[in-house]
Amino acid sequence: MFTRIIVPLDGTEHAERALPVAARIARTTGSSLLLVRVVLPSVRGTHTFSPTHTFSPTIAPTPTSHEIAIANASSYLNEVLQRHASLLIGIKTETEEILGAASPAIFQEARLYHADLLVFCSRGETGLKQWLFSSLAHQSVRHSPVPVLVLNEHGLFPPFHRQDRPLRVLLPLDGSPFSETVIEPTIQLIAALVESQQAVVHLFRVVDLPLPAGILPERL
Repeated sequence: MFTRIIVPLDGTEHAERALPVAARIARTTGSSLLLVRVVLPSVRGTHTFSPTHTFSPTIAPTPTSHEIAIANASSYLNEVLQRHASLLIGIKTETEEILGAASPAIFQEARLYHADLLVFCSRGETGLKQWLFSSLAHQSVRHSPVPVLVLNEHGLFPPFHRQDRPLRVLLPLDGSPFSETVIEPTIQLIAALVESQQAVVHLFRVVDLPLPAGILPERL
């Protein structure tokens, strides 16, 4: 069962929509949460240095752009804790600001934190932040050291509130033992999300039929 869950945030309300799901899993399983905000490294060449400048103990040094970004990330995470205080009651919740590229930094944090689950929305706002979280979703599926729950910001939040029908889960398999490693964490997720609600797991495999020679598939 899950014990440590990481929720990457990018400063948008869209990313924070993962919190109810992560909190539900954490509360059901007794897990702790780590809310992570990644700070991109400063671009080289944006700082200037004057060789004639001398340090004066009476004048506070000007914060670098990196220090400002870290401070802003810390302030944002504290605001998230305050805004979602009622949601996080009874759940051990920590925050962390980390420097680096989004995917590698979060994966490294997952190893250091000994996390066993990542939960996040697949999209943030438009522009760079959307690209970062889309990239994180693709990279996580391929390279994450722990199971990943990627939520669609346009989906039903939370996805487990309907009691009039069972939760239906589609589980694609390709016939390999590697693909079957997803079964156990999927069952754990279902148990954490639905509690007393019934759930149905559909095992799904696509059969790739060879095309007759000389016939190309129609374009969709």
